[in-house]
Amino acid sequence: MAHADLSTVSRRLFEGFLAPLVLGGEVRPGRPIGSRSALDLGVARVAPDAGLLSRVQLGRTRIARRLAPVDSLGAPTPPEWALGATLHDLVQAAHPGLDTALRRGGPARLLELANATLERIPAPGSVGEALARHTWFARLFEMERVDTIVSWWVGSRTFLGETPPARFVAWPDLRRVQIEKVPRAVMDLPSAGGAVDPAGFAESLSRFLAKTPLTDLATCHRVAPVFAWGNETLGLVATGAGLTLATRALARAPRSAVDASLGCATRAIIVARAWRALRLAFDVLAERAFANAETSGGAADPLAFPEEATDDASYARCLGALVARARLRAQARGFSDADRAELLTRLVPIANSPPARGLEAELSSYFFATAANAAGAVGGSRVSIEP
Repeated sequence: MAHADLSTVSRRLFEGFLAPLVLGGEVRPGRPIGSRSALDLGVARVAPDAGLLSRVQLGRTRIARRLAPVDSLGAPTPPEWALGATLHDLVQAAHPGLDTALRRGGPARLLELANATLERIPAPGSVGEALARHTWFARLFEMERVDTIVSWWVGSRTFLGETPPARFVAWPDLRRVQIEKVPRAVMDLPSAGGAVDPAGFAESLSRFLAKTPLTDLATCHRVAPVFAWGNETLGLVATGAGLTLATRALARAPRSAVDASLGCATRAIIVARAWRALRLAFDVLAERAFANAETSGGAADPLAFPEEATDDASYARCLGALVARARLRAQARGFSDADRAELLTRLVPIANSPPARGLEAELSSYFFATAANAAGAVGGSRVSIEP
């Protein structure tokens, strides 16, 4: 593709897709970009509208400052351009008009190209880079297509993400026109007029989220694609700064839904006996247990007294309390004696509950003897964040 064409593509991508994804407003995907162009967009490429870029950078900084004391962020990097183009094409793969008589197999081919692009995009090389990527895609699951169903006394017509022509809504009283707006979430698009395979679409979106692991964790409470611990998310929480960002991001989401997602994902790595990964997952659960204990003020918390740990949310809370208690007892955290005693008191109800004791017995042969030292050392460090 010629240089001028890439400039046109980058402007269209930035103005119609990336900017409203950060700032809000109407997202307007255009023609599919493809793998080669997606990887070339960030090379000596700048957003053409300086004013819009300034507003987007301010919006990104606001998102970042919810998690870290960041004053400014750099211009879009090549991986961020490529990720933006890939997400653009994933959304377009579910477009109702993509699969036509002249373009059979277009949605599946677009997924293949998106997956090929993602394979060539490196994972974030630092916590700052993970935060920077998150500022672009934090609102991914807020995107929705609004379909309009127009019905009248002799028929109806559905417009998928389009405004109905004036003739369909003319003379509303005479023709008994009724208009219904139906929002479609991102994950609903394949089955709401799209021709792309829903399972393949979810798998591609999971691969996308792996390249922006802070976003993956921050949205882990989503219904689909189901959150699972991966190398990228585990790598993020393996550092003190990454664990801090992840804990803050998770705290902004609904607690029960987050606990359920983390519990389900942690069950999976326990079943797989991935013990090194489990230590890092336990770091996250323990940090959430500490945060809840520190803010509970000693008041009875109905979420802290599960009847059983068969549901994923209770499973996560019991595990988090057990690991947090083990670290406090081993003095693996920098608390004073008084604070440690207070936190232990607040952790007792859930850590001593029957389901928690059952989990402790189940896992103690491998993990809890070394939890305070092995996992606590990872979670105890703190480093500066340099976006």
